[in-house]
Amino acid sequence: MRLAILGAGELGKLIAHHAQSDSGFEVIGFYDDFIIETSFNSFPVLGNASRILTDFGNGKFDRLFIGIGYSHMNSRAKYLNTFKGKIPFANIIHSSSYIDASCKLGEGIFILPRVTLDFGVEIRDNVLINTGGVIAHHSIIKDNCFVAPAVHVAGLVEIQENCFIGIGCTIADCITISKGSTIGSGSVVIKDTEPNSVNVGVPSRILKFKETQ
Repeated sequence: MRLAILGAGELGKLIAHHAQSDSGFEVIGFYDDFIIETSFNSFPVLGNASRILTDFGNGKFDRLFIGIGYSHMNSRAKYLNTFKGKIPFANIIHSSSYIDASCKLGEGIFILPRVTLDFGVEIRDNVLINTGGVIAHHSIIKDNCFVAPAVHVAGLVEIQENCFIGIGCTIADCITISKGSTIGSGSVVIKDTEPNSVNVGVPSRILKFKETQ
């Protein structure tokens, strides 16, 4: 299966590594709106995002993956909306992770090594769960979220769209992480967050609100 990656950065490099070494994809190259070099990480840079639909239509690749990192959450969401339903997205799920058979998975998901998804978990489109994450029973992570390493999410948690969950966070059971929230590294969340808020500390508190676009 031939894979194209949108985003020629360090995350794209990580995706290419796991896609080829563990998931059996053939990475044919990268698309990027800002990189003008002809190659990245030994793979060709195929052009900017405006070429993706044409190249897919011409049979250049079979699956697309969004390799844009957490500092560009709006761009992650934009490209999902641009290409969903037009180009199939790949799921890259490391073989060392445990995904219960009851889980529901969307498209464009990147699950890194040693992640656990327990009974009844739902992961929607364009979600990244980094190394060592644990998502307990009946929790849901909605579109375009980025979960850093060693995050522990208890049961019946809802993480809404476009959230960033920092490294080593703990989210207590039955919590809602509202749309656009950021949870700072090492925070412990014991109550619902507000939309577009930045939350830090143990227990977490609102540090500020982000400007919406």
